[in-house]
Amino acid sequence: MIQNPIRNLILFGILFRTFFFLIFYTSVSIYTDTEGYVELSQLISSFNLMGYHGLRTVGYPLVISLFNQNLYLVVLFQFILGIATSIIWYKTILNLKYSIKSSFIITLFLSSFLSVFFFETSILVEALVLFMVSIMFYLISNKILDNLNIKNLIGLSTFFAFLIMIKPFYAFLPFLILLFVFFKNPCWKTILSKNLIILILPLFAYYGWCYFNKINTGYFAPTSYYGLTNAQNCVYFAEKAPKEFDWISKPYVKYREQSIKENRDVAMTIWFTIGQGAFDKYNLTFEELSFELGKFAKATIIKNPVDYLKQVVCRSWYDFWRTTLILNEEKFNSKNAENICDAIWSFQHLYLRLFKLIFIGLIPYYLYLFYKNRKVTNEFMIIVIVFANSVLQALVTYGTNNRYSYPYEFIMVILVLLFLKNKIKLPKKLNTFLQ
Repeated sequence: MIQNPIRNLILFGILFRTFFFLIFYTSVSIYTDTEGYVELSQLISSFNLMGYHGLRTVGYPLVISLFNQNLYLVVLFQFILGIATSIIWYKTILNLKYSIKSSFIITLFLSSFLSVFFFETSILVEALVLFMVSIMFYLISNKILDNLNIKNLIGLSTFFAFLIMIKPFYAFLPFLILLFVFFKNPCWKTILSKNLIILILPLFAYYGWCYFNKINTGYFAPTSYYGLTNAQNCVYFAEKAPKEFDWISKPYVKYREQSIKENRDVAMTIWFTIGQGAFDKYNLTFEELSFELGKFAKATIIKNPVDYLKQVVCRSWYDFWRTTLILNEEKFNSKNAENICDAIWSFQHLYLRLFKLIFIGLIPYYLYLFYKNRKVTNEFMIIVIVFANSVLQALVTYGTNNRYSYPYEFIMVILVLLFLKNKIKLPKKLNTFLQ
């Protein structure tokens, strides 16, 4: 199998997806988010975005529109994307000085997680985001930051612009990359030079889409969900909002308590509150209501910084490190298929949790190494990117935080194995495998 590892990774990817799709889960998973992506894809196909309500950015809907809203073709495309992603992982691991054999086996291990398959059968952004994030770490491992000619700078700028149009949250990444470049050569000339090209297209994409939403909705924001997702962070201290926001906080608290009593997802309380018609009497559009919720969130957080930080650290940041498996249980081909997948995942998610726990423990270690040696290593960049992502997502929203973690799970596993390979004296057989 090691004679032609890329060919064998492709064969494994095809067989793995075909087997689970035909035997276990012959379905496309549709979720609440899916409707928004499909709706925007239809507008893209009709070449008419004027008047769009701004709920989604254009990146993923553009992919759906390329397949004329045929969701089975989208899933097939995501399967192909997943196989391509595994090849990128393999090449990244090779760049980190693993042998061909070890790189191949580690890639097989990463590719076999059921979360990979089920995200690829879902009409959600995660499969595409995973592909893009994998490219980013491959480029870092390939030392692109040591060779920032004009061609590479324009390529990185274009890459991050598209990633932002898939998910605006990732707007922080080009700034982080520029910071790494500065750390490698700490002088102002490093920043105030052609390296600023990295930021041009991402900034244009982000603020251009905000302006587009301003034209259509009257509000300058990356999506119309912006204020609503901020309000989710206030769910556990909504009653402490300023008096002027009683019209929001009182029904919010009421439905929070009902959510707790009925064992609902408390993080989604604001959606429940809206769905119950709590704000209908104000005759606000969704965009207007989201804007007001954003004002409520800002004022409530400023008034209650300790509660907010407790929310961020103990709930949002904590949830980032949990594992996630997205699927529709009723769409399994049989009850036995569901039970088998549950059994497989019960082992797999334990492995992932262990790797994530070790990764968290390695964060202060690699930050200390950088402080001590002032050397920008691959390990340092991986740690900083993942840790920055975990903190920033916790600051901006609460709910489904583990979906923010999914695109980074592969690199967490790789980094932990890299640490074991380079820093820990292991039994001879295991050490030989990791070389």
